[in-house]
Amino acid sequence: MLNYKTLLFGILILCGFVGWIRIGGTGAGHLADSQCQECHLSEQVTPDRARMLISSQEKLCVKCHPKAIQLSHPSGFIPRRILPETFPVDWKGELTCSSCHLIHGNKPGLMRSEDKGAVFCLKCHDKEFFERMPDHGESMTISGHLDAREGDSSRPSVDLDVYSLQCLGCHDEKVGDAPMRVGMDRSGIMHHGGASLSHPLGRSYAQAAKSGGYRPAIKLPEAVLLPDGNVGCVSCHQGYSKKHGGLTVDNRGSALCLTCHDL
Repeated sequence: MLNYKTLLFGILILCGFVGWIRIGGTGAGHLADSQCQECHLSEQVTPDRARMLISSQEKLCVKCHPKAIQLSHPSGFIPRRILPETFPVDWKGELTCSSCHLIHGNKPGLMRSEDKGAVFCLKCHDKEFFERMPDHGESMTISGHLDAREGDSSRPSVDLDVYSLQCLGCHDEKVGDAPMRVGMDRSGIMHHGGASLSHPLGRSYAQAAKSGGYRPAIKLPEAVLLPDGNVGCVSCHQGYSKKHGGLTVDNRGSALCLTCHDL
């Protein structure tokens, strides 16, 4: 008959082993509650098999992070420069989401480095890369993704999406020496460069379309985003591109305007 101390010791060992499997073996934290086969090709995921996925990371990650690819640092391409070992490429040699993020990590942001902002970006990019941008990379090096930033009491009363809030965090004419300044009145009308060009933000596209003169949202190009169904900065501008702030559609002949407006 087993001694109760031996039995208790065995139970503790078993609990410790299960705890190790949960914490170390399966990568507790991000995706800890997901089935391995939701992403991995192999039924028995081991370190040497983990890189073989059922699809590209861009397609897998977008299941939980809609529009992330269009609103983040570019991904899914072979970089022209050799990246530091800290930021690995995948088996195809492509930069992916996991080049910067520890997919099964548990730290805030799941980042592979403790550095933040410009210091983090300069791990791979040189200063000249940002110097060529209109704002010298000031807005790009805040984060690798567009996201919400804390507003203030001067914000317009309209319901702005999180991406537009971040854009205004740098480009609002009320923010110091904001590059490419824009102004926004309390009614939600955005004024580019003072009052030379105006456009509403935070308005429901579907609601506006009911009055006529708009193309159906389902027929808009994929690049024209409507966060939560509303018009935002990313409806007309790309958050991350070689030309930061570039238009989602070339506006020659007012093509961008006519993408939405059926005149």
